[in-house]
Amino acid sequence: MPVPVIAIVDDDEAVREALCDLLEVEGLSARAFDGAAALLSDTALDSFDCLVTDVRMPEIDGIELQRRLRARGATLPILFITSTTDEPSRTQAMLGGAAAWFTKPVADDALLRALYQALDGRGGAP
Repeated sequence: MPVPVIAIVDDDEAVREALCDLLEVEGLSARAFDGAAALLSDTALDSFDCLVTDVRMPEIDGIELQRRLRARGATLPILFITSTTDEPSRTQAMLGGAAAWFTKPVADDALLRALYQALDGRGGAP
């Protein structure tokens, strides 16, 4: 079975690097994007098995990214990691089919558990 490829979208470089490192240590493949527009314009968009994204980002926030992906017919699981405790955003994300919502800082084991659960639902867990 191929190794799942996870898209990481966060405007904070340190967060992107930390998430990529965590996933690579777990034997997963990760590609990092500095914003939603970069992901949306990527020619390999359909090849990702899961998305981990921030909510608050310039230009296109994580909730709008989710909306645009769903409008394109994308069904990949989306996990949100955010510093916001905005309940309406959380509700909107979950109603939009988010696999998980975490407030920063998130424990590695909790994130990985949710990620594997999301991948398993797609038949992509290693």
